[in-house]
Amino acid sequence: MKKSAERERLPRSALVLLAAVFVDALGSGLYMAVSVVFLTRYLDLGSSEVGLGLGVAGAVSFALLVPTGILADRAGPRRMLIAAHVTRAALLACYPFASGFVPFLCVVSLLAVADRAASPLVQGLFGAAVEAGQRVRAMGMARSLQNLGLSLGGLAAAGALLWDSDGVYLAVVYGNSLSFVLAAALVTRLRAGGAGGGRPLPWRRRLAVFRDRRFTVLTCLNSVVSLHVTVLTVGIPLWVLAHDELPRSVIAWTLVLNTVVVVLFQVRATRGIETAEDGGRALRLSGLLLAVGCCALAATGALPAAAAVAVLLGAVAFQAFAEMHQQAGAWAISYDLAPEDRRQVYLAFFSLGNAARNTYGPLVVTFLVVQRGAVGWLLLGALALGSGAWAARAGRPSAAPGAPPAPAVSLTDVQGETHGTHP
Repeated sequence: MKKSAERERLPRSALVLLAAVFVDALGSGLYMAVSVVFLTRYLDLGSSEVGLGLGVAGAVSFALLVPTGILADRAGPRRMLIAAHVTRAALLACYPFASGFVPFLCVVSLLAVADRAASPLVQGLFGAAVEAGQRVRAMGMARSLQNLGLSLGGLAAAGALLWDSDGVYLAVVYGNSLSFVLAAALVTRLRAGGAGGGRPLPWRRRLAVFRDRRFTVLTCLNSVVSLHVTVLTVGIPLWVLAHDELPRSVIAWTLVLNTVVVVLFQVRATRGIETAEDGGRALRLSGLLLAVGCCALAATGALPAAAAVAVLLGAVAFQAFAEMHQQAGAWAISYDLAPEDRRQVYLAFFSLGNAARNTYGPLVVTFLVVQRGAVGWLLLGALALGSGAWAARAGRPSAAPGAPPAPAVSLTDVQGETHGTHP
């Protein structure tokens, strides 16, 4: 029993990284809640300028995600994550001086690149800090802390919105900048055992991820199953607004319910999920749960108000569990199928699916929910169910039965120390 408990305990490096994730999320939650008000009120930007700037920034960060992964494989994820945090801190400190659309566009684009790069870098560091069997669990803990930090930051920002002054908005921006400095300081405590980068690889090997059909298929299927994000943030609010019998406050309740469920149960949802095959099955379960939630949402339009609210909140609970299993499956797939000498570019490529979902997701969900109503929810559920089933099939190992698993990699390995042999 004692030996089993020891295996469950995460190493100190992982705990330090968890602290960095929480600090990052706390500052980000603080800023996210007031960002639009800051941009329109303090920087005096029009809503169309803000929308265009954010759209361009998203496209730039999408295009540079894989190149940053290639660079991280060469320089090491620790160095790159420190650089990303410091860059984010510096750019936020410059934000109050970005008067005019062009300066704003430059700052927001560079900030988006650093923001987008941070997630796969954190995942890469967790892959280095813990044994293979604990990686998905460690990421589950990180996600729980991230949700908690974002929520606490958002609650703190509510006071800033009530105060409604330029000085308070500036304090929020600089507070977020400080959180990135603290996160970078925590990451520096992860000793890599060497400052050198990895052995340079031919460009053909660096870009081999684009020719990896199985990984590409699973990246795309995971992107579709992850539409649960858009269902929560776009689909349900639009559905509530289209039905006058539903109280508008239920939109806030859905976000609170989702956050509480994820914080409490994300780690538990990672149990038994380690390999790509496990990950494929997790995506299948996620698709099933999301499909059930979509069916419940379709029924709310024909129910009395009280019953509709109860069913809607039940659907959100299914959506939250779909989210947790999808995340666990995504971590297992991306860890298991990424070659150790190209882990960061593979993780960055896998993140492209989430970035793409942020673009096509609102269009798909809005069209189905607004234009098709209850039938649209059923179609969306069928899409999630089919994608999850396909992912379970694609996740099955293609290697011969009994093939030995890839060995665990140490933090020094991922950081880029040159060793005798590489795969």
